[in-house]
Amino acid sequence: MSILAKLKLQTTPAGKKLFGVITGLRLAGKSTLAGTLPGKTLMLQASVLESGSESAKTLAARNKNNLDVVSFSNNAELLAVLKELTEDTEYDNVFVDSLTAITEQKSKEPEIVKLTKGNGFAAYKEIGVSAIDIIEKLKELTYPGKAKKPKNTWITCALKIKSDVNGNVTDVDLETRGQMAIAAVTKYGEAVVTVVGPQRTEQGMGAHALITKTTELWPGRIDGLLADQNPGKLEPADLSAVLKLLNL
Repeated sequence: MSILAKLKLQTTPAGKKLFGVITGLRLAGKSTLAGTLPGKTLMLQASVLESGSESAKTLAARNKNNLDVVSFSNNAELLAVLKELTEDTEYDNVFVDSLTAITEQKSKEPEIVKLTKGNGFAAYKEIGVSAIDIIEKLKELTYPGKAKKPKNTWITCALKIKSDVNGNVTDVDLETRGQMAIAAVTKYGEAVVTVVGPQRTEQGMGAHALITKTTELWPGRIDGLLADQNPGKLEPADLSAVLKLLNL
């Protein structure tokens, strides 16, 4: 078979599900979004470092969705669960909360602490490599052939605001250990959405919204939609609305 023929066979397979990255400032409501996913969802949340699963369960119940929550204490536990999920046929969605906590867990591992004392750059690199490995394992669950039942998968990550000396907002960056660039993570996302807080309108305070198209400040993208098909903002914030845009 020619190289060209092989490349043609590498198109998106039938049954492929969505991998999404959810960003937003701390306390923006990223974790709660797990409750908006239709069907049955497994929420994997970093123990101690993250919270918000109770709000997600309350919202799931209101939406008549099914949400199970499992906590992981370290990267090894999370990777073990992701491996187990390749054989799972029960869940429709997997929601990991959060990349920020994953990198913090990694930074506290004894070998990383030791490495940090001797070579901070090498420690940062190892944290980043480990985080990307988890992202790739999570994304593999969206592929037929990689998972017995492909699932829509999501990972959250906190953003931090960068300001100039006058306090004016100039940019945002991922809040992670290891100084991971936004592009290093969002490039994996077929959907990238940013949760923004309620904005005051003439009618009062609005709802949380999802930014779905990159602005000067917030990252956003939905692969598979043309520019005029992407609404730019979904209000209220609802991941099921993202899936509907893609007919998933």
